[in-house]
Amino acid sequence: PPIAVAMASTRLRIVTWNVAKGADVAGLAAAIRGTPALASADVILLQEIEAHPGEGGSRAGRLAAALDLGYAYAPERVEGDGTHGPAILSRWPLARVQVMELPYAALAFSQVPRRALAADVMVGTAALRVVDLHLDTRLNASDRILQLRPAVLDAPTPAVIGGDLNTNPYLWEDGTVPLIPTAQVVDTDQAPILDDYMAGLGFATPSAGVGPTETKYGVESRLDAIYTRGLTVGEAHVERSVAGSDHWPVWVDVTLP
Repeated sequence: PPIAVAMASTRLRIVTWNVAKGADVAGLAAAIRGTPALASADVILLQEIEAHPGEGGSRAGRLAAALDLGYAYAPERVEGDGTHGPAILSRWPLARVQVMELPYAALAFSQVPRRALAADVMVGTAALRVVDLHLDTRLNASDRILQLRPAVLDAPTPAVIGGDLNTNPYLWEDGTVPLIPTAQVVDTDQAPILDDYMAGLGFATPSAGVGPTETKYGVESRLDAIYTRGLTVGEAHVERSVAGSDHWPVWVDVTLP
């Protein structure tokens, strides 16, 4: 649970950030505390954070303690001598924490498990359902929707869906070779396709216009997103000045009904 429960408020700031294993917990905490937009976060959805024996607790737990937040961590796979997976950090108590196994990608080179982590963020007596996701990289848009679909179809209202959806701008041939957009006769950017799918389920897409959330090998991609349903939302933003990962954190303000 959080160290100190915040004063009752209907306005929350939601952040999603792939922290690339989160090895430098102190550095991540300093980056969050030193960035006003992140320091005021009520809920932080983390992807690619790990837990290893001998570190004095999971990295998610140590980061939460440094920020005076509560947390839930779901080991997704074995990584070295520890585990790797998503986490939810919250200024508010978490209830009904659940883990969902997502469909395996049909990739010949690996069968990496993917798990969605969900919880009710309890703001007084109001429950906001949040779902944290990290989808496979080498998927085309239709398979990406099939991997995402079970985690969002039955989400209640109000809800926030967020995470690293890996909506890269490639078309993957046999799940191994990325074909760049210039080699295609159609646009291969997957982010707008997932935005349209989520909009069809009644979700707002505030992060659709934020621009790239990751730069790698000279290619800028919008891999990370936040979707909301049953909430009043403000504009989403990317904090590109924040270091510590190959992704930048994305945030949006929401108001509970």
